[in-house]
Amino acid sequence: MRTLTGLILIGLMTASGAAAQVAPYGADPHRYQVQRHQARMDSLRLQADARAETARRLQGETRVTLRELEDRRQPPIPYVEQAAPPSDPAVTSERHRQTREAVTQIDDWLERTPD
Repeated sequence: MRTLTGLILIGLMTASGAAAQVAPYGADPHRYQVQRHQARMDSLRLQADARAETARRLQGETRVTLRELEDRRQPPIPYVEQAAPPSDPAVTSERHRQTREAVTQIDDWLERTPD
């Protein structure tokens, strides 16, 4: 008896769940489908509006961040043109001689014997 009562209760619960998913007799099933589509479209519109608002907010934050970065940027170092080497051979040979003396002084210092 208990088993039969349990089976009947399970059958009623299962049947009531299935019956709830079927449109009532005489009702237009397309009407409910249209309402579901309209609800879905409304939710999609709300999501799109939220995304657009987030994009606008982030765009403003991006502009502020770029402005701050540009304000912190170091100014470029101005280019200083080097003087052209002299074309006079006497001046060039004098400069080479001075360079050679400076280099030999360094070489002499590096090759010194420890005291």
